[in-house]
Amino acid sequence: MPGAKICSYCGARPATDKEHVFPRNLYPDSKATSRVQRLTIPACSECNGSWSDDEVHFRNTLVLAGDPNASRKELWDGPIHRSLFEQPDGVRRIRDLVERLRAVEVDGKQRYKIYPGEDPRVVRVMKKIVRGLSHHHQIESALPESRVWADVQRYRIQENFLSEMIYRHREADIAQYRYAVVGEYDIQSAWLVTFFEKVTFLGIVFVTADALDAAFPPV
Repeated sequence: MPGAKICSYCGARPATDKEHVFPRNLYPDSKATSRVQRLTIPACSECNGSWSDDEVHFRNTLVLAGDPNASRKELWDGPIHRSLFEQPDGVRRIRDLVERLRAVEVDGKQRYKIYPGEDPRVVRVMKKIVRGLSHHHQIESALPESRVWADVQRYRIQENFLSEMIYRHREADIAQYRYAVVGEYDIQSAWLVTFFEKVTFLGIVFVTADALDAAFPPV
């Protein structure tokens, strides 16, 4: 159909839906009347539906990662509790979380922590978010996942680089991000995305998939 929108993710099929770049399940009920627009972009039904299950796991994992803010606590007490203990697939979702827990020693006591950057399903959703933001900011549409690298931020970013990044948020206590178009070292763009004021991911978009593999050789 002339003039029909194409999916922002696959770039091949007609866009029939609006996909939330930041999963809408990250927003608790108290944010229902927020004036901050929840970012959506055109997507086909195949792409839109392909992340549904992983986005629930993404939310559950991030809410467990670190001390809660008010939004995380509201999600845990409400929709997450219901999904784990009242829904038919709750047992599977509990098992998915338990399998990601790691025993660590803190002040001589054993505690259990969850590491989002080590979870392939969490990283997949994070890459999807970077791809959606790339479309929204008109950097590149239909960006292939094969060119996106993402992990939890493990090292401090230099202040001079941070100051050059553009800052945006979709409710600062839910999701806030910085980005910069780099154009050097085979890197197209760089992204810092923070969820619930606690968990920050670094995303890098490489010019080619080969450039990504050269920087981070497959294991």
